[in-house]
Amino acid sequence: MASQVQWGDVATWVASLGTVAAVAVALFQVYRERQARLLREAADRKDRHQAQARLVSAWVGYAVENPNETKEHRDWYRGWQTPVFLQNSSQEPAYEVVVCIVNIQGAGPGSMESMLSSRHRRAQEGDDTADYVFPVTTLAILPPGIWRTWIRGRGWQAPMGGRPGADVAFIDRLATPWIRRATGDLDELPKTPLAYLNDLGVYGPYDLRSPEPVSPLGALGSTPQA
Repeated sequence: MASQVQWGDVATWVASLGTVAAVAVALFQVYRERQARLLREAADRKDRHQAQARLVSAWVGYAVENPNETKEHRDWYRGWQTPVFLQNSSQEPAYEVVVCIVNIQGAGPGSMESMLSSRHRRAQEGDDTADYVFPVTTLAILPPGIWRTWIRGRGWQAPMGGRPGADVAFIDRLATPWIRRATGDLDELPKTPLAYLNDLGVYGPYDLRSPEPVSPLGALGSTPQA
């Protein structure tokens, strides 16, 4: 009788362990499905959050002579201007746009922050041109389409032997500030582009220009820089 009771208890224990294991497996599956769902929802939220910002980009064209300057004032800065092309492939405009030429190859500053920090350092070292010679411009709005704006000067990358690109900061339709890097990376800014620009030492009032519309063919560039 004792032996029968003991074996009967073992069978009960085995059945109980099987039930516990089945419940554990079911709970683990529920947990995994929940985690996968949360990851999908987070990815969907990120996609929606970045939906418009991912469709804004900028690139640099070839410098041309500035027709607004007389020959007496022509130098590398006043006598030339460099086009930056901007594309907004979304269906809504972007606002408060800041454009900065940077280096995407070579030893020069590779971001708007490092470019303007370099300018600030030169000003502290006594370079009086650093107060106004910097490759930045501001726009009030960037409508859908392909557009062009101009930055005074040429050869911004030449001293460092680099290749130029453009960082573009803007506010999307949801009032979220972003900066699209020349490398293609997309970063969310802690404040509006103009406030961010002010923190980098470029103070207002800002000349909020209107960009010029261009055709896709015209956005491929212009006459090669001399």
